Amino acid sequence: MNPWHKRANEFIRDPAELLPLIAPQPIHRFFEGDCSRLFDRLVVVVGTPGSGKTTLARLLELPTLLAMREFSRRNPEVKALVTSLSEAGVLEDLHPTLQALRLPAGGQLRAIWELPYGERLRHKLLRTMIQAKAVLGWLRQLEDAQIDLASVKVHTVGVGEAARDDVAADSISAFRDRARITERAIFKLVGALVPPSEDQLGQQLGDLAYAPFAAIESFELQDLRPGEGRRLRPMLILDDAHELHPSQLADVDLWLRDREVKIARWILTRADSIDLAEFRRVLNEENRPTVPGTQPGRDRITFALQDQVGRDRGAFTRIAEDVARRYLAPLAVFNRSGTTNLRILLSAASAPELPAGDVREIEADIDKLMRELNVSVDARRVMENAYPQGLTNDVKAGLTRIMLNRELRRTPQRSLFGGATPEAAAEPEEPKRVNRSVATGAELQLLHKYDRPFYFGFERLAEAANENIEQFVTLASALVDNLETQIIRGKAPRIDARHQDKLLREHARNLMAKWDFPYAPRVKKLISFIAERCLDITLRPSAPLDDGANAYGIPITELTSLNPQEDIARVIQYALAYQALVLIEPYDCKGKTWALLELGGVAIIAHGLPLSRGGFAEGTIAQLRSAMEGP
Repeated sequence: MNPWHKRANEFIRDPAELLPLIAPQPIHRFFEGDCSRLFDRLVVVVGTPGSGKTTLARLLELPTLLAMREFSRRNPEVKALVTSLSEAGVLEDLHPTLQALRLPAGGQLRAIWELPYGERLRHKLLRTMIQAKAVLGWLRQLEDAQIDLASVKVHTVGVGEAARDDVAADSISAFRDRARITERAIFKLVGALVPPSEDQLGQQLGDLAYAPFAAIESFELQDLRPGEGRRLRPMLILDDAHELHPSQLADVDLWLRDREVKIARWILTRADSIDLAEFRRVLNEENRPTVPGTQPGRDRITFALQDQVGRDRGAFTRIAEDVARRYLAPLAVFNRSGTTNLRILLSAASAPELPAGDVREIEADIDKLMRELNVSVDARRVMENAYPQGLTNDVKAGLTRIMLNRELRRTPQRSLFGGATPEAAAEPEEPKRVNRSVATGAELQLLHKYDRPFYFGFERLAEAANENIEQFVTLASALVDNLETQIIRGKAPRIDARHQDKLLREHARNLMAKWDFPYAPRVKKLISFIAERCLDITLRPSAPLDDGANAYGIPITELTSLNPQEDIARVIQYALAYQALVLIEPYDCKGKTWALLELGGVAIIAHGLPLSRGGFAEGTIAQLRSAMEGP
C-alpha cells in the first residue's frame, strides 16, 4: 500500500504496520496537560478531514496498545508514542489501562433514523445499538488478544443487583449473549423490508431496557500480566459521528454527557457536523450553551485537532519532515536507493533566475523610475545594501522596482534616499533594513509576470499544508510520484525548482476542480472572489503588504451577528470544514478587530499567492454574499 495515495489508518489493519507511520509529535501535543479529564467525561474531538481523528482512535484501541508493548522493544521510534501515552495514563509499565473500541457511526447506526417510528423511540434504538455493539466489540478484542474470556470478570459500580442482572454481568458468556440478543433484535428492524409498526413491536421492545454503559466500570483479566490481575477501563470512540442524522448526533451527545455513564467516551466528528457559531466556539476553546442537567467543561469537553490561531508552522515543518520519512520508508523504490529524506530531495534545487532579457526589462523600468525620482546610482547602491542577504539578481531587481514605486507614493517633502527633497538632499541617509517579506513579494510578482518558479523547496510545501498532515501528504504526492519515476528509470532523484513549481500548481488546480463536498460550487465562487481581491493587492507595483495578501478580512462583529442558518454561513462553514478556508480570529489591525478568512494552502498555490499569514483584503459579508450568488 502506498501511503501517499491512500490513508494508512483506513487500509492498514495490522497495528505493527500502522505504528511506524504515526508521527509522535501531534499525539504528544494532544495529550499535553491534565489528561484525567479526557477519560472521565464526554470528549468531542472536532477536526477537518485528515486532521488525525481516526489515527488517534486507532492508536488507542486495545490491539494497537498491545502491539506497541512488543514493538517498542525493537523499534526505538515508537518509544516517543509510548512516552506520551504513559504520561497520559493510557499505558502503565507498557500495559494498557484502557480498552478503547472505535465504532464507526455510519451504516446500521445511521440507518436507524430511517425506521418508521417516533423520534424518541429511534433515539432509544440508537443508544441501545451503540451499547450492544460496544460490548461485543470489547469482548472480541479480548479474544483476538488470545485472552481466555472465561477468566474475565465484569466489574460494575454504583448499581444494584437488578442492574447487574439486566446486563448479565455475573457471567461473561451470559454478558455476551445479552448483547448479541439485543443487537440482533435491532438489526432485524433495520434490515427488514417492511419494519413492523411501533404497535407491533411487542416483545422486541423489552430488549431496549439495556444500559451497560451505566453499569460497567472495568474488565478484570489475568492474561496481560501473568500471575496478576489487571483492570481495563472500557472506552467507546464513536468515529465519523457526522454521518449520523443531526438529531441523532445531538441526542447521543446529550446522552453521553450524563454522569451516570461510567465508561470513557469520545465522539470524533468533522467540523461540518456543527454550525458556524459552534465551530467558532470550538476554535476559541469554548463550549456550547448548557442544556438542563449538564454543565460545559464538567460534563463535556470539546477539542479542535486543528488549532487555527497561533499555530507554530516551524513545528509543523519538523512534523512534516518526520511524516515524509516514515511514508517513504515502506516504498521499496526509495528504500533500496537509500533516499528517504524528502527535505533533502526537494531543497537540493537551486534558486532559479530569469533570462537576461527579462532582467533587462525590469532594469528598464528601474531606470525610468530613477530618472523620475532623481535617484543616483550611488543612492540605489546604498538602498540595495539594506536588502536581505542571498538574493538572486532578478529578485534584487524586482525588489528595487518595488522600493522605487513605494517612493513614488510618498509625499514630495520626504525621500527614501534623504531626509528632504532631492534638490536639498546632501549625503544619502542610511536606509532601514528591508524585510525579507518584501523580497518574497518581489518573487510573487515575478511569478505572475515572468512565470519565475516560487513554490519549490520543502519549507514552502510544508507551509501550504495548513498544519494538516493529510493535506501535506496529498500535495507532496505529486512530487513523490515524480521522484519515484526517476529512480525507476535509473536517474538521480532530483526535481528542479521550475518543475516543482509546475507540478504543485497543476496539482493544486486539479484538487480544487475535484472538490465535491456540499456547497462546493458556491465555495469555489467565494475562493475565486477572495483570490482575485488578494491578487490585486499582491501585484500592486508598490507591494503595500510586502509579500501580499491571502485572506479576506471582515469586521468580527459582522461574523458574530451572522445567522448560522443563512446560506452564506453554511457555505463558509463547509469551506472551513474542508480547508478551502481557514478562520483566524480575533485579529487586531488598524485599530479594529477582524475575522480573517484565509485561503487554504491548495487555493493559495492554485492562485499564486503568499503562504505567510497576516496580509488581507478588507471587505464585508455583503460582498461575500454577492460573490457567492453571482454567475
